[in-house]
Amino acid sequence: MRKKNKSYFPSADPQNKSRGKVYVSHHNFKTEKGLSSAKDAFFGLVLFDKGNGLCTMNTQHYPLKARQLHLLFPGRKQQWKIESSTTGQMLIIKRALIETFSPSLQFPFSEHNLHPVLNLNASAYKKINAEFAAIKRELSSISIFQEVVNARCRLISLMINLWMKYQFDSEKPYHSNSLSYKFHSLIAAHYKTQKSVAFYAKHLHITSNYLAVISRKHYRMSALELIQERILLEAKRLLDSSNMSVKEIAFDLGFKNQTYFCYFFRKKTNLTPKEYKVLWQNS
Repeated sequence: MRKKNKSYFPSADPQNKSRGKVYVSHHNFKTEKGLSSAKDAFFGLVLFDKGNGLCTMNTQHYPLKARQLHLLFPGRKQQWKIESSTTGQMLIIKRALIETFSPSLQFPFSEHNLHPVLNLNASAYKKINAEFAAIKRELSSISIFQEVVNARCRLISLMINLWMKYQFDSEKPYHSNSLSYKFHSLIAAHYKTQKSVAFYAKHLHITSNYLAVISRKHYRMSALELIQERILLEAKRLLDSSNMSVKEIAFDLGFKNQTYFCYFFRKKTNLTPKEYKVLWQNS
């Protein structure tokens, strides 16, 4: 008797049960009604295939163009005036997914980002557009591979990051020789054990005050806030994707006790670690 080959792919889900954990949606648009600002828990990526009109964001005016990418941040409002010749597509991404990205991949989605509108060249547009199209196909399939969608979002984030480095080289904080990059790298290496600004200033051979200036300039937050953001990111990641208890996470992140960790987490998020974990699981 001939042996049947075993399939390692999940069977089709006619009821689309897999959609319950989808953190990304894709939309095509031609008018202002097809666009909406990202809500408190969502980020948006708007890619203009053909562009003619105007976007107003935080009193800044951006003429719409073909091959233009807009980053929409939670809480920020945009006003659109779109001409009939405009076509484009939008990805709406839940904050919970962005928070699982590495810090460098989170950078394009940082709310202190100075460049919410990017004018792409033909090559960059083609690559990002291909990922948009692949995500759309995956989301339209009967059985969605959510990790594939997540991975493509991370790839888009990497492409945006690289384009920012190319277009704004003198301004970007991720220049390998810059103090801001070195500070960011030091945080990544020591945030679990070193939480004081003085430690990082000493290793960079500068004063704490000067480090504060650098952090404000490049990250739009204080040096201490940047350190704490990295701690918070890891806390959320562990709460999201590990089986560690709150107590174990607290000690893993270098807190002396669970009570202080819970106080820190609630101060930053207005939620206890347990409340956050429940919210993530139900999102």
